[in-house]
Amino acid sequence: MWTTKLEDNNKNKLNNQFTSFQRAMKVVIIWGQCIGLNPVTGILQKDVSKIRFTRCSIQYLLAVTLAVAQTIGTILTSYRLYKKPSNISAHGFVAFFMTACLTTISFIRIAPKWPLLMNELINSNLDEYIQPKVVRRCKIACAVFMAMALRVGRVYECHETVVNYGEMFLKVSSPWLYELDVPYIHWVAIIIQYLNSVATATWNYADIFIVCISLYLTSIMEQINKKIVVTASKNFVPASTWGVLREDYNRASKLVKLFDDLISGLVLIAFANDLFFICLQLYNVLANGIRSTQIVNKLCPGHEHNVFRIYIYPAYLIYSTVYLCVRFLTLALVSSGVHSASLVSLPILYAVPTTSYCKEVERFQNQVNSDTVALSGLHFFYITRDLVLTVAGTIITYELVLLQFSDDDK
Repeated sequence: MWTTKLEDNNKNKLNNQFTSFQRAMKVVIIWGQCIGLNPVTGILQKDVSKIRFTRCSIQYLLAVTLAVAQTIGTILTSYRLYKKPSNISAHGFVAFFMTACLTTISFIRIAPKWPLLMNELINSNLDEYIQPKVVRRCKIACAVFMAMALRVGRVYECHETVVNYGEMFLKVSSPWLYELDVPYIHWVAIIIQYLNSVATATWNYADIFIVCISLYLTSIMEQINKKIVVTASKNFVPASTWGVLREDYNRASKLVKLFDDLISGLVLIAFANDLFFICLQLYNVLANGIRSTQIVNKLCPGHEHNVFRIYIYPAYLIYSTVYLCVRFLTLALVSSGVHSASLVSLPILYAVPTTSYCKEVERFQNQVNSDTVALSGLHFFYITRDLVLTVAGTIITYELVLLQFSDDDK
């Protein structure tokens, strides 16, 4: 009986870090499974042995079905782009469906490795570095992302002339269907709108998924840094204590690399998606914002003198642009927090008193100084604070080029 009780206590202690991760990712994981992502059974279980990947499951079947539907959407929008290569919105639809398709495929590839990653999380032995606030931070991040992702449809721009709201909404959200001469059928429209809604949610999902994982990994590094600060403030510290801290840091670094190996492709998709749509929306605002009257007249004939209607479209563009910029900055800054937290301990280690300095401290300094602990985009780039400035400069450069070409065309 004593042995059984002791084993249960050890098991609960062992699962603490895993349980913390499950609580932090709960909302994100539920959201993902509702839109065909995270096709793993028992993904919210507190017992890691119940988390499994199987192809004979509803989750996997839904993920594959949506991936096929999004692939078809990519092909159809690409055909529209082939027919009208000068249409800016056509590029946006292709990128939208391609991003959703690649994101879904990425999660299908992640799914078989997810149970193994959860086992590695338990085996990391980092239970003492749990930060309770990380659960609340992830929930707040999810709530903010979901709230900002809700946008008003453009079907209301000229509602007086609309006879069939469903058909009008489909024309606005999926104009490529009508250019391919697809007739409006009510039940088909419902399916298409469902697929559009899922694709929109998927288009937003990768960013919040990466943000929550980054918050979790950063919290572990921050807790280790706090222990290093307390240890370094003492006048004398045994070499064995520094050795234990260095091993803890090493296991945390390994955990970051394991997560990075799994989601680095998703990070690349998210950054490419954000960069493309920020450039596209900025171009629409800068090039078309002044000509908003002509745009609304084209969309809604007969509303030339309705001032309220005239400003709905540019307001929608501005809101979308602000949302995209905030989403990208949140993704970049929170993800770069993993790298920033890994470097916090370096100046502290260099300031260790002579009475506490030993060979283990020197090894710790060399490890922190030489090892890059950060999430990456398929190992093409590491997410650091410097990357934010680089991407911002790239966006400005491309906007100037696009506007220059636009002026030349006139």
